[in-house]
Order: sequence, then structure tokens, then C-alpha cells
Amino acid sequence: MNMEGSMLERWQVEYNSGIPVYRQIINQVCAAVAAGAFKPGDQLPTIRALSERLNVNPNTVAKAYRELELKGIIVSERGSGSFIQTQPPASAPGAREKKARFKDIYHRLLADAASSGLTESELLSFINERKTSTL
Repeated sequence: MNMEGSMLERWQVEYNSGIPVYRQIINQVCAAVAAGAFKPGDQLPTIRALSERLNVNPNTVAKAYRELELKGIIVSERGSGSFIQTQPPASAPGAREKKARFKDIYHRLLADAASSGLTESELLSFINERKTSTL
């Protein structure tokens, strides 16, 4: 949890985004794992510490952690805390599940973009620019 000073300071919740707060926490943990900021075995902040940091109800953080555990992203050890899973989830999603996930992510991204005053075409232009600049 050494990254707490840097990455966790950037974590925030947006109450007007249309995305439930617990889902925003899930998204931020998943993004941190994908970016390599959290590595397998790393400990997450305690429910109390994260709820105080984000100024949200501890039950909201607990709900996010339960969802992350159900998805196989974290493992919680009673009395010790919550940790990034060291084993990958048991089964990879099938094509239909992946498509449903992409659709869900896309709609959340559109909602977040719209709440920031961005249009779908601006978002797609940005994605296409990023795609061509990384090739």
C-alpha cells in the first residue's frame, strides 16, 4: 500500500455522474490493477480508511469490496484485510459475456463523458487518436 500517497490521493467519487458510488470504487480498483499500481498480493486500504478518504459511507466501500471479491479480483481475510487476488479468476469469460461487459463499460463511459460535457463523437475521436498514436 505504498502507493497510497500518490494514486489514492487521485481517487474521488462524482455524485452527479450517474454511476453509483460503489461502482466508481470498483472501477478505480480495477483500473489500478490494470495499470499495475496494484499488484497481486497488495493490500487494499481498510474499509474505514477508504470511506474516510473518499468521504463516503463505510457500507458503500464494503459493498464495492464484496463485489470485487465475487468477481475474483480481491480476496478478503477476516482480521487481516483485503488483498489483490494472487490467482487469476477461475474461468475466463466467454464471447457473449465479454460483449456484455464491453457494452456495459461503453455505456458507463458514455454517461461519464456526457456528464463532463463531451459527446460520443468526441469520445470516439479521442479513442481513435489514441489507437493510432500507440501503433
